[in-house]
Amino acid sequence: MNDALDCLAYAVMRMPATYRALHAALTATERHVRAPISTHLDLGGGPGAAAWAAAAVWPGVTTELIERQRPAIQLGRQLAAEHLPGLRWTTADLRSGDLDRDVDLITIGYVLNELSEADRTSVVKAAARAATTIVIVEPGTPRGHQRTVEARAALIEHGFTIAAPCPHQYACPIVSPDWCHFAGRLPRTELHRVLKNGVRNFEDEKFSYVVATRAPAVPAANRVLARPARPKNRIILDLCTAAGTKTHLTIPKSADTYRPTRHTTWGAPWPD
Repeated sequence: MNDALDCLAYAVMRMPATYRALHAALTATERHVRAPISTHLDLGGGPGAAAWAAAAVWPGVTTELIERQRPAIQLGRQLAAEHLPGLRWTTADLRSGDLDRDVDLITIGYVLNELSEADRTSVVKAAARAATTIVIVEPGTPRGHQRTVEARAALIEHGFTIAAPCPHQYACPIVSPDWCHFAGRLPRTELHRVLKNGVRNFEDEKFSYVVATRAPAVPAANRVLARPARPKNRIILDLCTAAGTKTHLTIPKSADTYRPTRHTTWGAPWPD
């Protein structure tokens, strides 16, 4: 986003989907992390999608955004002027590795994909020094999953507990060609449909994420990793389990759990 036109195009084309993914990850954070969130730092904030998502989950949260592109900051200020007037913007390059902050929450949304491996390591390490809870969101692609897994492992090494979406603290059991990702649905405006040459009035944003914290956390349940398969007379679930394994669970039509399982969706928790 090098100029005002680039930023405006991003705000129209991508910001709603980015917001949807961040909101989903922060909602999971609120559900699993047992600590107040009153201070929030967003790294690589762009025009402010993470700030809007955080304010929706924790009304009254104080947010600072670090962004190096001045056009993005200018647009973000314009968008937030009426409804989020307390946002604070800092013009800086997050790759410096020097945050010098002590905050409840750091978000790193759709940023690691723009950095070199060395810079990703530096940013995650700096965030680990500065925050109690860290939320990382990446595109729901194989590479986005891999970057999320690498950040997850680094945060565990830094003493963090994984609060979501994983039900365990072990190494990620999902290996190529599979990848862990989720989908958030958002409505499309008429302008959105025209610009994206689409006919549907909604779109699904696919994303990978991890929530890591030093605070007490409610363990996540086993997780449904994909849309359930429904061949005749049975349902098949792919699960990430508390034992740190990926497993297939087949539920025949004769089982007591078959009827409620029919409503199970991709990304949903699954009881032990």
